[in-house]
Amino acid sequence: MATPEYIREGLRQIASSHAPAVSNIAKVKSVDEGKAICVLVDEDDQEYFDVRLRPVLTGNESFIQIPKIGSYVLAVRVEDDDDWMVIACDVVEKFYWQAGNTNLELSDKVHLEANGKNLAELIDKLFEAILNMKFTTNYGPTINLINSIDFSNLKNEFKSLLK
Repeated sequence: MATPEYIREGLRQIASSHAPAVSNIAKVKSVDEGKAICVLVDEDDQEYFDVRLRPVLTGNESFIQIPKIGSYVLAVRVEDDDDWMVIACDVVEKFYWQAGNTNLELSDKVHLEANGKNLAELIDKLFEAILNMKFTTNYGPTINLINSIDFSNLKNEFKSLLK
């Protein structure tokens, strides 16, 4: 008598021999970040070309993860096409998020930009202002920071960038 497990396994084998797989764990052979695609190689050395790094091909980049070459990824079929898309990476080379006019990129460095302000540029301006600090004194303790307006302006610029 056939057990439920035996029947399930038989159905799985029949389905896999007549229909393509819906997911695949494969190794990243190459990445084209500009086109948001990569080439994958599975355990049987079959290559999968033009594997998407984002779900739709509109050019929008709300979220994209760039896998490291040589690492493993989980790819799934896009609907009933022969198209594949990476949904998870073992090792990520870079993350990129865009939400409205805010951009965040994480790689070997962090890039944060929002409301026309760039965090790295603001930090540079802050240090420049600190290095150029000037004071007036009354022959004793400091009584007035001459360039305090520079710090007030930078404080407002940081507020427009950060939550």
